[in-house]
Amino acid sequence: MYLTPGLKHNYSLYAIPAGWLIGMAPLWWAIFQTDKTSPGVYSNAKPKESWTRLHEAGLSPKLYGRITRAIAANDNTHTNLALFAACLVAANAAHVHRDTLHACVATWIGSRIAYTLAYVMIEDDKCSWIRSGFYFTGIFSCFTLVVKAADRFKSLTW
Repeated sequence: MYLTPGLKHNYSLYAIPAGWLIGMAPLWWAIFQTDKTSPGVYSNAKPKESWTRLHEAGLSPKLYGRITRAIAANDNTHTNLALFAACLVAANAAHVHRDTLHACVATWIGSRIAYTLAYVMIEDDKCSWIRSGFYFTGIFSCFTLVVKAADRFKSLTW
């Protein structure tokens, strides 16, 4: 019995471009919201400068907070994407079973989507631990991949 019924092949590496898209989604949303509410503030020619001028755009404090947190979520996902990709490639190279690969990939993708939504939407320090929980769930899936890979590799004679 397979953990991932219907997935008879290894599709795990497709999660890397999917992770990139998940990382870009909050940035694209932030650009859209900025252009919609304050046209001309965001400049594709000078994006970092645009974000430093965001506080001058006359946005509501709530929208300003969400946009700045969306930008931070974008940065965080791209920072974590390198760890995820390295662990996933190591697990694939070690021929970790596809069920484990798919379960870890689904966990990481789900945790990054939930993390991003929590990061953008949660404004209260008392609830911010929810975001941290999603973050560490994703990290746990990465570490699971690399530990499973290490277990497979340790039996090889080098």
